[in-house]
Amino acid sequence: MVTGFLVVAKGCCISSVKPNSATKTYYCIYTTALHSTSGVSFPAELCIYSPFNDVVLPDDTIGYVVAKAYIPSTMLEEKILLEASHFFPLPGDPSSEVYKQSIPDCLSPFVMGLGSVPTQMETLSDRVTRLFSVIVCDYVRDGKKSSVLQ
Repeated sequence: MVTGFLVVAKGCCISSVKPNSATKTYYCIYTTALHSTSGVSFPAELCIYSPFNDVVLPDDTIGYVVAKAYIPSTMLEEKILLEASHFFPLPGDPSSEVYKQSIPDCLSPFVMGLGSVPTQMETLSDRVTRLFSVIVCDYVRDGKKSSVLQ
């Protein structure tokens, strides 16, 4: 799960019908990025389920998101997939400087997961930091997906 403030852009509304169903599901897809505390940005795609007549948010809209996530092992080559359970856009005009100054100083989202640790912990060269992998599974974008986090 990922939670935090994200900037969204390039939105489009889409509908889909699952196999063996006549019910349409509507959602908006946005381009975004997850920024790490070390300054590296990872491209991501955010899916927000929406009413059939929902309006796409303007580019550079900032919102607080709670989302299930699939984080591929090749994060720099593949986008992280986010499926929002909650998205709260900040009010105001995203093109204004005042709008950009209104977000709290929390630039990196929080990543949480419950999973299994398949390997032994390793101690890094600073002899303090410990590293281990966690395998996390979640149902994201119509399928069960596994992510390996370190």
